[in-house]
Amino acid sequence: MVCADLEPRTAAETAELVTADGGSAVAQPLDVTDRAAVRATVARVHERYGRLDIMANVAGAVTTRGPVAALDEVELDRGLALNLKSQVYGCQAAAEAMGRGGSIINMGSGTVDAAVADLAAYSIPKAGALQLTRSLARELGPAGIRVNLVSPGYILTGMTDPHFRDASGRPDPERRQQVIERQSAHIPLGRPGEAAEVASAVLFLAGDGASYVTGQVIRVNGGSVMPL
Repeated sequence: MVCADLEPRTAAETAELVTADGGSAVAQPLDVTDRAAVRATVARVHERYGRLDIMANVAGAVTTRGPVAALDEVELDRGLALNLKSQVYGCQAAAEAMGRGGSIINMGSGTVDAAVADLAAYSIPKAGALQLTRSLARELGPAGIRVNLVSPGYILTGMTDPHFRDASGRPDPERRQQVIERQSAHIPLGRPGEAAEVASAVLFLAGDGASYVTGQVIRVNGGSVMPL
């Protein structure tokens, strides 16, 4: 496994977790918004291992908040680059390296289904990732390459940590509990999700158990939205 991340330390920590669990992994610093860098990284992986079986495009973040009317070109481009174009680049490079057979997993967001206000710069690219997944499933199916998308709901990650801080930026346990209770009130399972639960969906789509699954969305959201 190659663990690629913009932050070298994060990539190294992820690789260490894989190794500690008995796997084999190396860390690779990578800016996923740089198409040439993505292609070069995938090419190195293919050269080193002789093949590419799985690509998980999981990088993403809320880059700005605010109503659509207030979005400027820079903010919109930043959101598109990180949350959509990076996945396009990853899919392009992976499909070329895989040739025949393989699994590509893209990352969506529950904000696409829930239509959350002030998150358009994040939700619009994530909606694009859904259509990217469907288009590629059609295009790459004849080559035996499966393409699916995982759509997380309210998950406790580093992206949610700022919501649990006081006005001075310090962690506030009481505020954390209040925010979690408020969010959980709209979730049938009554709690937020954990990153490991999202990872489990990715692992399922990557494995042989999903050999006849392509062009699909797996929503890891505790039932917060249930589209037809």
